[in-house]
Amino acid sequence: MWGSVDTAEAFGPALQAQFELETRRLMRRRAVVACVLVLCIAPFYMVADYMLYATDFATLTAWRLVCVLLTSAILAAVRGPLGERHPDWLVLLLGIVVGCMFAAVPALMEGYDTPYFVALTLLILGLPIFMPCRAGDVLLLSGVLLFAYVAAALMHGRIHNPAVFLTNVSLLVTSGAVALVGMRIGAAMRRTEFLARHQLEDAVRDKSAMAAVLEQQSARLALANQEMEDLLYVASHDLRAPLINVQGFTRELQLSLDELRRESPASPETRAVSGDIDESIQFILAAVSRMDGLIGSLLNVSRIATRTNPTEAVSLGPMVETIIDTFRYQLDQKQITISVGDLPAVIGDPLRLNQAFSNLVDNAIKYMGERAVRRIEIGAQSADDTCTCFVRDTGPGIPKGKQEAVFRLFHRLPNGGVPGEGIGLTMVRKIVEKHGGRIWLESVPDEGSTFWFTLRLAAAARTMGAEHDAST
Repeated sequence: MWGSVDTAEAFGPALQAQFELETRRLMRRRAVVACVLVLCIAPFYMVADYMLYATDFATLTAWRLVCVLLTSAILAAVRGPLGERHPDWLVLLLGIVVGCMFAAVPALMEGYDTPYFVALTLLILGLPIFMPCRAGDVLLLSGVLLFAYVAAALMHGRIHNPAVFLTNVSLLVTSGAVALVGMRIGAAMRRTEFLARHQLEDAVRDKSAMAAVLEQQSARLALANQEMEDLLYVASHDLRAPLINVQGFTRELQLSLDELRRESPASPETRAVSGDIDESIQFILAAVSRMDGLIGSLLNVSRIATRTNPTEAVSLGPMVETIIDTFRYQLDQKQITISVGDLPAVIGDPLRLNQAFSNLVDNAIKYMGERAVRRIEIGAQSADDTCTCFVRDTGPGIPKGKQEAVFRLFHRLPNGGVPGEGIGLTMVRKIVEKHGGRIWLESVPDEGSTFWFTLRLAAAARTMGAEHDAST
């Protein structure tokens, strides 16, 4: 209905209805403003009437007062129910009343060359700028005002200067054409703005809904992680108690068997059976010891989430030097050179960061193998408030498809003869994540591996704290 005829096709029925409702409301508000402006301008025209047409001042004043009353009635109608349903009709009526008030009546009384003629062109040109009208509205109002001017000029008497009259008529026609083009451009711009605003509102609503869903999922994930960590801790703790009992009773059985042998020498058959029992006991003790080690590692992993306090300023340089001293024997034995770059101070838990670096260095040493170049490099890169640390080695490297798997619990690479339980890198990842960072691996087979992980710089934390104190 409003603006371009293809609005409904572009918007769809629901959006078209919203656009029409907004257009009616906009036209109604502007019609109120227009009525108020006309009522304010009318007295100034009366002053001009007195100066230009003193002989006809009473007639002009009476006509303007009639138009003022009509404008007041239109203002009341715009503010009422009719203004809600049909503000376009009231705007057209207001345009006709204003055109007659400011130009048509003076033309009727003074002729075609009245200076008030300019008011008609301004009214026609200003209509599409001020009001969100339809093409039919612009054509109808322009035609009515043109007819009123021509009729008033002809009714006044003979046209002595046809050139001036035709010029005025052509100006009115041109003003109508310009107004029509301006209306079409304005309508297209309003449609574009309305559609963009509607799409933006939809995007904001969708984003808010997605944020709410994401927040709920994050809360559920955090709860699931906490429950899993609690379950891991409880299971590890409860499994250790019966395991200790098995280990204790097995040793008691071994001691009882040794005492029985000393008191009563056995036959060759008994000695053979007791030898098998000894071997079985050793297998049981070895299995119990390995299981105890695995459970202890699980307990360590579960404690990272509950017993990590990443709030201290930790100087990585001295800490890493101490770690290297603890591995000095293995480094010398395997002829591995190690270099340490400049390491900054970060915010973290000293014990957990020590564990992370120790596990990475130990992992590099264990998997170095008999390679021509054996080197480990430790360093860091700082940017903004983040420190990106790395531990690089010249080991066998890890294939692309297995790089993510090395961080999984109990996962070990198929490199025979290397001791371990496949839990060290899992602990490193949990420690880094507990510190608010992330860890990743870059590796090329037969060239080496680099473990990267991020930490927060201590200097940045102090700066943020100082800014917070200053703001409070």
